[in-house]
Amino acid sequence: MFFKILLYLVIFLSYTKVYSNKLVLHICANDLRLEDSSKSNTNVSIDVLKIAINNFKQKVDVDFKFEFMPWNRCFSMLQKGEMDAALNASYRTDRALFLDYPPDSGAKEKKPCSSLYKVACSGYVIITLKSNRFEYKGDPKQLPRPVRVSRGYSIVNELETIFQNDLEVSKSDTINIQKLIRDKEGSVITHFAYLLDLKKFQKISNEIKIHKKFYVQKSYYVPFSKKSKLSDKDKLLFWNEIKNVFNNKELISGLISKYYSQ
Repeated sequence: MFFKILLYLVIFLSYTKVYSNKLVLHICANDLRLEDSSKSNTNVSIDVLKIAINNFKQKVDVDFKFEFMPWNRCFSMLQKGEMDAALNASYRTDRALFLDYPPDSGAKEKKPCSSLYKVACSGYVIITLKSNRFEYKGDPKQLPRPVRVSRGYSIVNELETIFQNDLEVSKSDTINIQKLIRDKEGSVITHFAYLLDLKKFQKISNEIKIHKKFYVQKSYYVPFSKKSKLSDKDKLLFWNEIKNVFNNKELISGLISKYYSQ
């Protein structure tokens, strides 16, 4: 009887150890509620990620945990290995020092948004007041000043080089647009995930004009921290799941319509 109890105890402890050692991957994402405290943290890219995760978990025994936070903190934690991956991060050479990006990213991507491994094709647009006759033609040096942009965006460094003291970096796109309307001068460079996403800026005020020419348009990915415990083989497997979901046009159309049907 004693030996049976001992055997059960050994089995139980072994099972507990295996379960407790299950790999948990932590993914950080930009806190969307910084734009609007009333909205939920969800969008098409998050839905794509969730579907890819469910498919990935059928092949690899891992758990995922999301954490929403300011973008700068997300990258700081990735660099330290305190986070495993980021949602919706564009490729930058300085980020590539501590992040592993999927194939077809960076210099390997032949043209903007051509990568099959992207989780979104997004970009930045110029916003000015309708009362300003300025029309953006592609030369950022001609933008009305001060130029406003949100903290943590991938274009901040290049904008600091161009505009120096004429650049204002704030907490969110909404705050920047409100400052533009209040001060009656300058411009805002703001991020969009999908073209239909621009409607949220138009709703802020009928005084603003969204320029037709993009400041830039690029692919966004789910890169992994180089310090993540996930193997390179499994990283590629995960990115392939992203590719399978994002390139399913029927599925993506359904996800987009869920957010932009009204």
